[in-house]
Amino acid sequence: MAAVFGGPALGDHEAMVAQCARNMRTGGDWLTPRIFNVPFVRKPPLPYWLVAGVSYVLPADRETGLPVTTTAARLPSGIAAFVTVLLTWRLASSMFGRRAGRVTATIAGSSLVFLLYGANATAEILLTTCCTWAYLHFWYAATARAAVRRFVHAMLFYVALGFGMLAKGPAPIALVAMPLVFWWYTERPLRILARQGAAGWRRILFCLLRGLWPRTKWAFTRLWLMPGLIVFAAIFVPWMLAVAHRHPDSWDLWNWQYVQRAEGDYEDTRSRGPFYYLPIAVGLTLPWAFLIFEALLAPWLNRYARRHRALLYVGLWGMLGVAVMSLMSFKKPYYIVPAIPGLLLLMGVVADRAYSWTLAPVVWGLRLGRRRRGILFANPRKLAWIVWVILAAGLAGALAFASLWAHANLPAGAWSLTVIATGAVVALLTAGIAYIRGRGWVALGITAAATVAAFDLGWYLCPAAIDAEGEIAKVVDLARSLDAAGVPREVPIYWVDRRPDARLDFYFNRPGRYLVAPEEIVTRMVDRTGQAGRIQAMVLARARERLGSEEPIYLIVQRRNYSFVQGSLPQTVHVVASAGGGSRPDKDWLVLSNTSPSRQPNAASGRPTARYVPQ
Repeated sequence: MAAVFGGPALGDHEAMVAQCARNMRTGGDWLTPRIFNVPFVRKPPLPYWLVAGVSYVLPADRETGLPVTTTAARLPSGIAAFVTVLLTWRLASSMFGRRAGRVTATIAGSSLVFLLYGANATAEILLTTCCTWAYLHFWYAATARAAVRRFVHAMLFYVALGFGMLAKGPAPIALVAMPLVFWWYTERPLRILARQGAAGWRRILFCLLRGLWPRTKWAFTRLWLMPGLIVFAAIFVPWMLAVAHRHPDSWDLWNWQYVQRAEGDYEDTRSRGPFYYLPIAVGLTLPWAFLIFEALLAPWLNRYARRHRALLYVGLWGMLGVAVMSLMSFKKPYYIVPAIPGLLLLMGVVADRAYSWTLAPVVWGLRLGRRRRGILFANPRKLAWIVWVILAAGLAGALAFASLWAHANLPAGAWSLTVIATGAVVALLTAGIAYIRGRGWVALGITAAATVAAFDLGWYLCPAAIDAEGEIAKVVDLARSLDAAGVPREVPIYWVDRRPDARLDFYFNRPGRYLVAPEEIVTRMVDRTGQAGRIQAMVLARARERLGSEEPIYLIVQRRNYSFVQGSLPQTVHVVASAGGGSRPDKDWLVLSNTSPSRQPNAASGRPTARYVPQ
């Protein structure tokens, strides 16, 4: 949560959340989110409601007096991340014991997924909280003996699932419902598989087939499926019906946003292979990724035999969540975030064992047929020191390479990032020394503290380096160029070849507009794949219409598309401003107008202008 009170500027998607919430506060319409002067109903409203609600207890922007600041936009995510860590602590404690619960909470709270998305204003961590909440109550409902307790947890499960839908549409269906249905029908056969291996396939198959009908019946009698579905729908369906009544094209928008996206019938679908999410999942568990191999095997290892049922539960949560999202044609790195707590629960059990283990003579073996081949390590401490030296050399080399890369690509924060990374590496190596000397819990604490400290220091001391990746400097340059050109601040800016950048409105109060809004497109063509030419013709026709007005009109187009747009317009257009200066000049923004620069009106003093200057 510490990262929500400062750091870099909001990203474009974060600014969309913040601006929707600000529009709710200033416009008074809490039913229909609005941005770029059009309804934004393709996404559910819970993130905007929370940001707008938090803004009541936080001060408004000091320069403009407008509600919703960067802190207000990020605070709900920070709180959601903290709550999710507490939920994993509670679930791990009930499954694996109190000490394992504390270890899991330590690992989760210092993992990259919570550090990164806990300071992100988008809906990802809020969805993760709802999914974790749902998994917790389903486990309690499935394992409770008392009927009243089972009923209460089952109803809370459906409530959590409904709020997940209100946070980010049907994502909980793929990330929660599908893995739980699989676990519900296969948990007993999978436990037999873990105990007996493939040799018990007859018993596994018999158990699976025999349990189909009882499990289906228990879903209605023990999990209260029908009343639960009513509770589940009551959370989000009223909002959908109210919005659809006000905006009838919402159904086409939701079909385009969710169904077509999942099927790959989406104009922005990129070819990403079935293993796209594997390195991302590993990266989000840093710095604990070294535990993931044994964590994935834990549900099948005899050393964890007493915990197989719970391990299979959290294992399917993490692994099936990633697998289901991998089957989708449309992939984004953050889609698997709600599955990561399941992996962290697995890793917490492994860490509980690993950090409480002292180095002693051990035999590592491999069974080949009926014979077991083993290697005796009579002095594992010596082996550990050898591994430590190798890791130290590797980390030193990686640090040198990273420093050179930072100086070449992120000069604004290269030295600060190098110092922070050096301190983190020294701390991690110190943790390794503590572990080798038998102080496992000290090593765990040093690793967790060093990771959190390094992230927060980088977040607060190097915002310019982070901003460079988010192109906020380009938005700042655009705002300054518009001011210098005398473009009135209250005049809308139409974006020709991309969605408007929400940061221009949020930070500089310059209203962006779609030239042709998605809501307008879906009323003409539900399936947008293969319709690029038709959409392009709609955009150019609208541009000609706008530029033919007697009033000054301003369009933004990327430099690489300027010649095409200019050649497609009969009117004479003037370049009145530009913004860019990055490594890709073809992506610079050009501001076109039907008014020559010499005839530009003076900047109006209507709306106050917030300023964001990269540090």
